[in-house]
Parts: sequence; C-alpha cells; structure tokens
Amino acid sequence: MVSENLQDRQVRIKAFDWLTEQVDLHGDVLPRKILAQGFIFNGKRVTLVGPTGIWKPKAISEIPLSITISPEGPYDDSFSDLGLLLYRYRGTDPMHRDNVGLRKAMQKRIPLIYFHGIVKGKYLTVWPVFIVGDNPEQLTFTVAVDEARFISSSVEKDWEDLLVAESETDLARR
Repeated sequence: MVSENLQDRQVRIKAFDWLTEQVDLHGDVLPRKILAQGFIFNGKRVTLVGPTGIWKPKAISEIPLSITISPEGPYDDSFSDLGLLLYRYRGTDPMHRDNVGLRKAMQKRIPLIYFHGIVKGKYLTVWPVFIVGDNPEQLTFTVAVDEARFISSSVEKDWEDLLVAESETDLARR
C-alpha cells in the first residue's frame, strides 16, 4: 500500500503537470536551466534537478522526486536486455540517504521523474518511472522507464493513470 503524505503527493502531481506543460512548449528534450528553475508550489520554488543525480527538493519530505543521468556523469548507468534502466547508487553506501530514499520509493511504489542527459545541459524527460528492483551487491536500482508490464499491478489506483500505456512503449523508446 502506498503511504505518502498529502503535500508530497501534491508536489509530485504538480511536477508531472508542469512537465507536461514544458514538453508542450519546448519539446521532449528540456534545458537544465528550466528544470533547475522549476515551479512555485504554495509560495515556494520546487526544483526538479539539483547538484546530485538523485534529487529531493525541500518541498518533499523523504522520497526523491527525480533521478538524472548526465552524459558527463561519473556513474556507468545502463539499460538491461529487457529495456530496464540500471541506475547506480549514489556512492558505495547502500544506506546513504539518497539510496534509502529510492528504496522507499520502490517499497511504497511512488512514481519518479527520469532525466536522461542527451548532451550537456539537455535532458530527455520521462515520467512516471518506478523503481522495481534493488541490488545492493551491484549498487544498482532497476527502474521501469517505459514498460508498464514491469510495474507491479498493486500500484495505487490513483497513480495508474500516470503509467505509460503498453501501446506507447515503442514510441517512447524511439
């Protein structure tokens, strides 16, 4: 069962709506400057990216809002043969607060935003994505980016409309 406080849920939904507007205005690849500027929620700025790849803005209590892969980044993130993102832990400590936050996102089935760096300062934006696996031995999370079939059917009903439809996965991959 999903347990997320109301403000966190509202911020997450607002972020998804705001991203929809930005993609409509600018296309699928967004400049980092726009993502770092973010939007205003209850009088406070909510940024979608920050100095680290696992980002939790101040407006959210514990579970990160987004994950980012930068083309010049230090991690060797990759995709599995099944098309799942293999996202590296922050550092080597499985108990680092960012890694714990992603683990909680997996356990509570909370959707995230994924920013895939195409070139420096430009990010393909995909949402919602879900952490579907955790491998502490390999220091890697498994992320379902565009494959609804990998996302547990027990995801809360009110998040289901955010899932990428199975028929759209080929388009999303291209």
